[in-house]
Amino acid sequence: MIKFKSFIIYISFLLLTILVISCGDDDNNQEEEDVFSGCCSGLTAFGEDVDNLDQSQGDIIADNIFTPNGDGTNDYFQIENIELYNNHEVTIYSIDDEVVFQSTDYGSGFNNFFPVQTQGYFGVDGLADGTYKYKIVVENEQTFKRSGFFCLFTNNPSIEQNFAECDPLQPGEFDQILTGL
Repeated sequence: MIKFKSFIIYISFLLLTILVISCGDDDNNQEEEDVFSGCCSGLTAFGEDVDNLDQSQGDIIADNIFTPNGDGTNDYFQIENIELYNNHEVTIYSIDDEVVFQSTDYGSGFNNFFPVQTQGYFGVDGLADGTYKYKIVVENEQTFKRSGFFCLFTNNPSIEQNFAECDPLQPGEFDQILTGL
């Protein structure tokens, strides 16, 4: 009986040791997540895009990167020509599909651009750098729907990031945070 109790204690100690060692290994093997993965991919975020809208007033084009760092260049998520279409809705989501911004009058005033939070050299209050999703609907989802991904990049904390697949700026413009100039 004493040998059996010793055996049980030995096995319990051995199992506990293995458990502690294996849990420690999990922490060391975790890879750092790339929060910018796919943000300039050109993929749709919410099913197929729909374009049955007469865009004679101008094509609706969403930028895929912006740098809200308060320097006055590329500080807001730009959607070209959206203000020309009265009946529209713009929704911005976190990568986890949480709504972080919504507007039915995008671009018409200061509070109708994303982000509306205070921005400065150290980023945007309440928003982390990374990949976000957008959905633009004009009239209804059978008339016009465009969705996709974009990068919000303030470089806080400072990281090296390659945005080669992004098309962030108009010809002749530059943003020091992206170009390093």
